[in-house]
Amino acid sequence: MKYTKSVFLALALLGSIHNLTAQKEETVVGSRGLGFSGIWGGSRHQLTQFGDNGKTSYVGGGFFGLEFGKALLVGFGHYNLIDEFKWDNIENQEFDMKWNPMMVGYGFKNYKAIHPQIGVDFGGGKVKFGDVNDRIFVVQPTAGVEINVFRWFHIGLDGGYRFVNDSSISGLSDQELSGWFGQASLKFGFSWGRYHKKKSDSKPQRYED
Repeated sequence: MKYTKSVFLALALLGSIHNLTAQKEETVVGSRGLGFSGIWGGSRHQLTQFGDNGKTSYVGGGFFGLEFGKALLVGFGHYNLIDEFKWDNIENQEFDMKWNPMMVGYGFKNYKAIHPQIGVDFGGGKVKFGDVNDRIFVVQPTAGVEINVFRWFHIGLDGGYRFVNDSSISGLSDQELSGWFGQASLKFGFSWGRYHKKKSDSKPQRYED
């Protein structure tokens, strides 16, 4: 299928996340490994580009996920094109796009007020163009930072690229539906347990409830 390469890309990124998790187990989450440690959900807001001319559009969405090891977030989300978008070379055709991906994210040293994070969303969606509906597959790798405003409220600022595959509508190629985006996430929830800083004798950090 057309999206095979994108799936392999997502799997490769997931594999790298797993390796990073294994490297961080001693210093971040201690002997508890990837134990269930929190529940989070919220909204996402994207400024993204469609087409070769780089028109900017607004995409809104939301997500819900379970946190493991105070670092790995696994869940699902949804995105929907909010504003009205018109292609320059095609007239009088209503265009809409939405997708509902699985979501995997990993935060580095989440106990710090500002810390880096990476993630990938992948899943099916739908494009509507006039009276025609078409199913697509979307992969979105992201990288950015997260700001811990309160323990129960975080803000994420990310950038990434949306890879769209399997478009079969005449005049709308995969490349035209793909594009760069900037994203802000408002994240609400709770993560239980505490981190302890490293001691001077270089012993691993301890994690406790």
